[in-house]
Amino acid sequence: MQDFIAEDGISKEILNSAKLLQAVQVNALILGNAGTGKKSLAKYILPNSDIYEAKILQKDINDDILLLQNEAIIIDKINEITNIDLFLKWLDDNNIRVIAISNTENLNQKLKDIFSINLEIPNLNKREEDTKALVNKFSQEASSILDLPKIPSSKLIVNISNNTHSLRKSIYFSYLFETIGEHEILMFLEKYLSENLRGENSYKDLSYIFEVPLLKASTKKYKSQVQVAKHLGLNRITLRKKLEIYKDLL
Repeated sequence: MQDFIAEDGISKEILNSAKLLQAVQVNALILGNAGTGKKSLAKYILPNSDIYEAKILQKDINDDILLLQNEAIIIDKINEITNIDLFLKWLDDNNIRVIAISNTENLNQKLKDIFSINLEIPNLNKREEDTKALVNKFSQEASSILDLPKIPSSKLIVNISNNTHSLRKSIYFSYLFETIGEHEILMFLEKYLSENLRGENSYKDLSYIFEVPLLKASTKKYKSQVQVAKHLGLNRITLRKKLEIYKDLL
């Protein structure tokens, strides 16, 4: 059975609803942004069911090549179903139960009407305890897969901007970062820059690659703009201009 992390109160409520859905034969819709755990929750509800991509499923229904009857299935990206009437007729004719997944609530009303229960999973920035548990899970995973000693939480880079997708990547990067030095960092930068050099203003266009990390590190370490300006060797007016230019990245 696939794990759905539920340490926060709201996640525990969602998991309780999922347990109910294991026992009752109704259609349900799971909503949430990418990386919030929709597939994990769907597999928790239907651990033995296959996951179908909506577009491919619709094509297979249209081509009449599916041999499904009296089954429960998981449908990912249900919002991409376009021939609603064909899809609904197929569900009815074959007695198919659906646990559906969608990144958006913007669904056709006929489609919305088939779901008895909607479960909406919040982003990780609203699930602090879940995030801590996921950090620990991904840290153990990275340590095992990369065959590296587990590193302290203070050294982990935690990026939840894209929920678990970015979080897992940032934790793995934290482990890899422990194995690389200045030479490798410069090598990675050179590769990235060489692939993105274009036009006649490359220096201006790509300078943020150096300046944003430097500004972020400095503002975290020195706290006040006076100290940041002093240690970077900038006057405060120049520092304020740079902070304004990069405010969306800091």
